Amino acid sequence: MFRQLIEPKVISSNIGIHPIFTLISMYAGFKIFGLIGLIIGPIILIIYKNVFESLLERGLVKTIFERE
Repeated sequence: MFRQLIEPKVISSNIGIHPIFTLISMYAGFKIFGLIGLIIGPIILIIYKNVFESLLERGLVKTIFERE
């Protein structure tokens, strides 16, 4: 029981994402992919985070919103 409560906190501190988002990604991954989704969900979250951060660094997101 204790492991289930602490696991999202430990995982999130290792990957640099807020624990609630880690928990949501684990739950969504579990619902979509089953047991292996507990691992796939946070991996997908990390990929999305890195892609979005790289877009912010390039200024691509800023130029998209300035056009409107």
